[in-house]
Amino acid sequence: MKTKRYNFLDSLVGSWESINLNPTVIIYRNGDGYLLSVIHMNETSKQASPATYEIQEDEDGFFIKYDLKRTAISHDAKLDILTISTLGDYMRN
Repeated sequence: MKTKRYNFLDSLVGSWESINLNPTVIIYRNGDGYLLSVIHMNETSKQASPATYEIQEDEDGFFIKYDLKRTAISHDAKLDILTISTLGDYMRN
């Protein structure tokens, strides 16, 4: 089971750009875990501020706790589209 988890999450590592103009997302490995950073851009100051979340897994799949809510993460391997339930679809950058 652990190998399947790592293979799935390894395939998501990288930078993802929102199809719906939501903040850019970066997924990376951190030791034994995986993190997802949402990069918020301040339009006035042009400063980027990341918010980072641990990718977790339960019987329903992968998720992060975003705004204190369970936010599902899924991936369509055929189209290489990442879906984050509250942020929409992302293409690999």
